[in-house]
Amino acid sequence: MQGEMERLENDIALLSRAIIFPETPSLASRVRSQIERESPARDAAPRWQLALTGVAAAAVALAFVAGVLAPARDAVADIFDRINIFETEEVPQDLTRDITGTELSFEEVQAAVGFPLRLPDGARPNSALLQDFGQVRAAVLFYEQKGTPYALFETNTQVGKGISTGKGVTDPGQAQPVTGLGSEAYWLTGLRITQYQEIDGAVIQQSTRATDVNTLLWSQDGRVFRIEGDLTRQEAIAIANSLR
Repeated sequence: MQGEMERLENDIALLSRAIIFPETPSLASRVRSQIERESPARDAAPRWQLALTGVAAAAVALAFVAGVLAPARDAVADIFDRINIFETEEVPQDLTRDITGTELSFEEVQAAVGFPLRLPDGARPNSALLQDFGQVRAAVLFYEQKGTPYALFETNTQVGKGISTGKGVTDPGQAQPVTGLGSEAYWLTGLRITQYQEIDGAVIQQSTRATDVNTLLWSQDGRVFRIEGDLTRQEAIAIANSLR
């Protein structure tokens, strides 16, 4: 239960950083302290239920404030989920489909992103790219499984996916939820847009590209992972479960 409390407080802290507002004391810690000072005799519910209720209420309040102060931002839920699936009438034909970045050694890429990268069965990649958008950075690791190449992306920012729904789209993209993998996960097929987003939801235009490659996308432990390649859903999930 302590872990549940810490994760909720972390989510509220992330949300508060996305709101432009005069500096105030930590809402999450104040709510928790106030609840812990209350006598459990006031209510028959266990202390941990009261604590979770208080923190959840604080999150709802912050979400409301964010919506009022920044209506142009994407849904507040994206700050928690880190994955934004949206519909788009058409994927621009001039969008690149190339995976771009600076080719570096694995060690250099890992140092640049600032967190330990997870590897399939601990295996080092054949090559690595750093995608550098200022405060937002992502690692792209290239592998091959039984002759099929694939790319593993790892970042701690939000990732957006635009699913094509417009007329004339012969192979519309689809996002199928995947259970048992991280906080949320999707299996993506068909033509679509892929892009990174800032913490406030603003799109990083330089990161936008198109792809029709099978993709497994999931968020876990504050990061977003995705596997792109001509793999089956089962193959991609097996790779994801092997990361360590």
